[in-house]
Amino acid sequence: MVFKPGSLVAFRALAIGLFLMAVPWCMETGSQQGEASASPKSGTFIPTDTYRAPLLNNPKTLDPAYIQDIYSRVVANQLFDGLVRYSRDLFVIPSLAETWQVEEQGKLYRFTLRPNATFHDGQPVTATDVVFSLSRLFRVSPRPTVMPYLMRISGAQDYMVGKASSIAGLEAVDGHTVVVRLDEPYAPFLVALGIQSTFIVPAKLAVHEEKFRRSPIGSGPFKLVSWSDGESISLERFPAYFAGPSRLDGIDFIIYPGVDIDQVWKDFKDAKLDEMPFYPKFREESKAIQSLKWLRRPSLSLQFYGFNTTHPILGDPEVRSALLSAIDRRKLAAVAYGGELEPAMGILPPGLPGYQPGGPETRVDPRTDGARLDEIRRKLGSMTEPLEVVSNSQSATAKAELEFVRESWGALGIKMRPRFVPDWGEFEAYLQSNEMQIYRYAWFADIPDTDDFLRVLFASDSPVNYMRYRNPDIDEMLRNAAGTMDLVQRATSYREIEQRIMKDTPMIPLTNLTVDLIYQSYVHDLEVTALGPPAVSYHRVWLDRKATR
Repeated sequence: MVFKPGSLVAFRALAIGLFLMAVPWCMETGSQQGEASASPKSGTFIPTDTYRAPLLNNPKTLDPAYIQDIYSRVVANQLFDGLVRYSRDLFVIPSLAETWQVEEQGKLYRFTLRPNATFHDGQPVTATDVVFSLSRLFRVSPRPTVMPYLMRISGAQDYMVGKASSIAGLEAVDGHTVVVRLDEPYAPFLVALGIQSTFIVPAKLAVHEEKFRRSPIGSGPFKLVSWSDGESISLERFPAYFAGPSRLDGIDFIIYPGVDIDQVWKDFKDAKLDEMPFYPKFREESKAIQSLKWLRRPSLSLQFYGFNTTHPILGDPEVRSALLSAIDRRKLAAVAYGGELEPAMGILPPGLPGYQPGGPETRVDPRTDGARLDEIRRKLGSMTEPLEVVSNSQSATAKAELEFVRESWGALGIKMRPRFVPDWGEFEAYLQSNEMQIYRYAWFADIPDTDDFLRVLFASDSPVNYMRYRNPDIDEMLRNAAGTMDLVQRATSYREIEQRIMKDTPMIPLTNLTVDLIYQSYVHDLEVTALGPPAVSYHRVWLDRKATR
C-alpha cells in the first residue's frame, strides 16, 4: 500500500481540528495562523535577516536521542529531520522518507529516502544512518519516551538486552531503502516516527556522543553555529536543505534561565526579540502596541502538580485526594491565570481520543469532612517542615498559582512552601531525588496520540514518571490499549485508564495550556500546531523589517 494517512491518523487530526474550530479567539489578532500573508515572490526572495526567539531555559543537550525537555526540542526541531513529520493539522507526511509502503497487513514498512537529503557536513543521508539512529535509542539512558513504540520492531528486545548485535526487524536494504518489520500490526508506530528522539543523525559522527550533544550535525533547515550556556544558541541557514533553503539567514535563541519573562517582555518591547509567549500580565501594555501580531490556539498539553507517591506521607492516596480536593481549580484559573485558561478536570486534553469533559469538582468541606481532615492533618503533622512544591518557573503567573494553592491548603490547616529551581538540569535532578515531595510541571505532547499522555506520564518504566507511580494493572491496560486497532474501542480503553489513574490521585491536573504568542509586525508565515512551540519549524518564516522603518 503506497503512503497515505491512515485512518487512525485521520481520526486524530479530525478530532483535534474540530476542537480547534470550536475554541474562539480570545483577542483581536493581527495575523492568525492560516491567514494569507504577502509571501515573497518565488525566485526573487533573498534572505536578509536572523530571527530572534526567546528560550526560557538552557537546554541540557541537542542530541535527539537524549532530549527530554521542551527547550532542547525547539532547537533540535530546526537542526534535524525524521523519516516523517506532522503537518500543521497533525497528519503524518513525508520528511526524509520521500515515500513508504505498508505491507503484510501492517507488519512491514518499506521507506524510500530522498535522494537529495544531506547532512550539514555535505554527506548524504543513507539507510545506514536511519538504522543507526533508531538502533542507538535502545542503548541510551534514560530511555526515550518513544521506546514502547519501537519495541514492537522484531528483535528489539534481544538487541536491547545484548543478546543480539543488531535488530533483526530493522534493515538497510540499499543506500536509500529501509525496511522495518514489526512483530504484529501496531497502529501508532508510524505516528511515533515523527517524535524528535527518532530524528536521523549521521552514524559516523553520532558515535562520539559527548561531542555530539554539544556540536550536533543534522539534516534540518538550519545548522548550529554556537552555543553559550545561559546566553544564546545561534543557528544559520543550511543552503542545501532538501526542501529548499530557509528564508531566514539564521535563528538566535536568546536564553532566559528560570523563565525570566519580565526580561523577555522588556527585550521584546525594545525589538531585541521577534516573538515571545504571551502572558496575561502584559495584556494592557501589549494592546497599546497596535502593530503587534497575536496568535492563540489550544495545545495538546497539561499543567499539573505531581506527587512523589513513594513519600512516607504523600504515598497515602487519601492524603493526595484531600490535597487535590482542597483546590478550587475553576477559581484558580480565574485568579492566577486571569481567566485565560480553562481548568483541567482530568489528564487528557481536548482533541485526543478518550478525552471526556470533566464533571463537577469534588471539594473538601470542613463542615462535613472534619474527621477526614483531622486524620490527614495528623499524618501531615508528623512532618517537621511544610509541604514543599518545587517549581522551575519563577514567573509572576507561577507565583500567583502557588500562592493560591498555599492559601487553599492553609484553609485546611495544611502548610505549604514553594521552592524555585530555575536551572532546568538542576530541576530535573531534583525531581529524581528522594527529597522531592510535589513538583509543578507542564507536559506537551511529543506526538498527537493519547498514549503520549497516559503511558508517558504513568507507566512504571517511563523515564518522566517522576511521580514514581506504580500500578501493574495500569501497565497492562496501557499495553493492551496501544495494540488495539479499533478506534472506538481504543478511546474507550483510554477513558477507563484515565479514570483508574485519577482514583489513585498521583497528580493534580491544573489546566490545559494554550499556545499564546505575540510577534512583531514584520514576521510572516509563522505556523504553530497543537503540539505547541517545541514543534515549531522556522523553515518558511520570513521577515520584512523594512516595512516598519
